[in-house]
Amino acid sequence: MILDNFAKELKSNAQLPIDADSLLTHHLLVTGATGSGKSTSLLKLIESLQKNQQATVIFDPTGEYQSVGDAIRYKLGVNANLDFNHLMPNEIANLLGDFEGELVSQITAAIISLKIQKNVLKKSGVYHKINQNRHTFHQVKEQLKMSGSDYDAQKLIDQVIQEFVVPYQDDRADYQLLGQELDYQVIKRYWSKILSMQEHLVSQQLEHIFNRNQSDSKQPQIDLFYVLKLFAEHQGKSTLIIDVSELMVNGPQSRLILSILLRQLLLVRVQGKARFPLTIFLDEAHRFLPAENQQTEDSGLFKLVREGRKYGLYVVLSTQSPLDLSVKLRGQFGSVLAHQLNDQAEVNSVIADSNIDAGIYQKFLPGEGVLKLTGQSEKTLITIPVPHTTHHTESPRFN
Repeated sequence: MILDNFAKELKSNAQLPIDADSLLTHHLLVTGATGSGKSTSLLKLIESLQKNQQATVIFDPTGEYQSVGDAIRYKLGVNANLDFNHLMPNEIANLLGDFEGELVSQITAAIISLKIQKNVLKKSGVYHKINQNRHTFHQVKEQLKMSGSDYDAQKLIDQVIQEFVVPYQDDRADYQLLGQELDYQVIKRYWSKILSMQEHLVSQQLEHIFNRNQSDSKQPQIDLFYVLKLFAEHQGKSTLIIDVSELMVNGPQSRLILSILLRQLLLVRVQGKARFPLTIFLDEAHRFLPAENQQTEDSGLFKLVREGRKYGLYVVLSTQSPLDLSVKLRGQFGSVLAHQLNDQAEVNSVIADSNIDAGIYQKFLPGEGVLKLTGQSEKTLITIPVPHTTHHTESPRFN
């Protein structure tokens, strides 16, 4: 497929036919200083893909892509939410502030206990493990395979405390039981973290994003995991816009939730059979990058760009400085569109050994840049035409 309305040659102003596979199937990094044309490039590429009836997903971190036409829109926290029950224990630990993962094993056990309480025993509240027979517990645990998998997430931290059950420390110990008392010394050691995690769990932002209080919602909400599954599995000609601007209140939690969304999108493709091309736009890369306490390899973004290609998931990522990306992450992008860059280190990090004078990067006008395609050593000076779609990024002007 040839994209013949995305870019023009800078000198001749002639339309530049670009092979979509060369541009996108090894991912595309769009970089440049503020106002250099990154948003213009993304919008023009979206329009070009729409013209060729290709499916796209736009993660909109600021609500600035509302003018994109022919799109299905969902706003997290308004008409879409996330299902807390779909999160993995390590993701829950991070979300609640246990970045070291000290309580992941207790969270894992607590989720199983709460599932038993709700789906097998048909009771509310926590599952008390004191004086519970070990054999009986394993029997009810087996019944989970034939029961539901949801649980009362609001009771999670209360249940975590129950997971510190131990036998008596003297000759009264009965090892046929899960335990006979709580290990108060260990609970005391983690008590400040437990309290902090409880505060995070009931925080207004998480209540909002995960919509645990549906009676307070002003409009019906749909599970965003379900939306991603439908869009990733069934080939269409649509654009899906996911407005995640409600997440921008809290940095670490926001990045984690975005990471979870990207991980879920990859998981759908890994588990399914769909392999049609799906181009994913991620504007303002710093919002998707892993937090300082998170390894790059563990982030949803890194897993998506590293593994997504073989499942037809192609990423277009924009950032002001390519140096914001780790070397490992930067190396996953085969194609690069570099607009104005004012630092030589930035130029060298994305387009080294170029046939173009490095000084030209500082002189680019908005929309102008250098394009390097996957598998091609030669770079091309281009300009991106103004898209039909307006982008709400213009800075306020002095009167």
